Amino acid sequence: MKKIYYLIGVLLLAVVSACNKEWEDELFTKYVAFANNGVVKVAVKYKEKGGNIPVKIPIILSGSTANNENVRVTVALDKDTIDNLNFDRFRLRQDLYFQELPADFYSFESMTTTIPSGSNTGYLTLNLKLDGIDLVNKYILPLKIESTSPYTPSTMKHYKKSLITIVPFNDYSGKYSVAGAVWDRTKPENQQTALTVPFRNTWVVDEKSVFFYAGVSEEEAMDRANYKIKATFNADGTVTLSSDNPAINFVQKQGRYTVTKEMDGVLPYLEKTITSAYLEYEYDDITNPDFPLKYRFAGSMLLERLKNIQIPEEDQQVQIIE
Repeated sequence: MKKIYYLIGVLLLAVVSACNKEWEDELFTKYVAFANNGVVKVAVKYKEKGGNIPVKIPIILSGSTANNENVRVTVALDKDTIDNLNFDRFRLRQDLYFQELPADFYSFESMTTTIPSGSNTGYLTLNLKLDGIDLVNKYILPLKIESTSPYTPSTMKHYKKSLITIVPFNDYSGKYSVAGAVWDRTKPENQQTALTVPFRNTWVVDEKSVFFYAGVSEEEAMDRANYKIKATFNADGTVTLSSDNPAINFVQKQGRYTVTKEMDGVLPYLEKTITSAYLEYEYDDITNPDFPLKYRFAGSMLLERLKNIQIPEEDQQVQIIE
């Protein structure tokens, strides 16, 4: 019996030893992939004319064991993916298609980076210069992992591609709740029902300006650019409104705003900024140019923004509400 117990003990020891060695080996295939893959929204704080906005794009190495060598990764533009994405999302609505971010608005320090030994993450540095960008259109920077050494790109296509949607913001851009109404200027107000929209999105023009679409114009309408209204928030608390389209006969009547800040009562690390604007303006709806509809908007728009003051990077602090 002693011999039997001895043999069983040796056998168990061999099994345990073999198991321990298995944990020391790589349990998965090591692949290189974008940390943020697929369609990714990147919020960046808009800077003044000529201002450079650096964005770090993380690339990771998967696996269960530590990386013990330098991994060289090269990326490239992947224009074909935009065509497939656009058709899948929008079909025949080509006016809504994502456009490739023009080369004038960005540059890479290098299209190659290194995941250093002892780490599983490397970074590409993307430099953005967004002065003059027109956000009536949506832009994507489509990237793919072209080659790696010594490991290979992920075999799952979504992990080796990153379609970066650039979302610039300033202190006044975002989703406003609307407490105003649109009236037909040709009729007394007591003889009509006002038109309303609960929310209105605004997009960056420059550091102090945003644009939105007039009145109740649909934000995804084919002719939305006709109703683009620029709002500049001045230091004296006034808002200057303007339109580049003379056909809509835009006229500003009033424009003022206030900004208040307070800490969140439940989550004390969140700073709440509330921008309240009162606007009044007139414009024509020219959907049918032969019979334009004459409208007047009057009322307030309210933007609430939260910022996590515990995070050092401003583009990560701000929680964009969509």
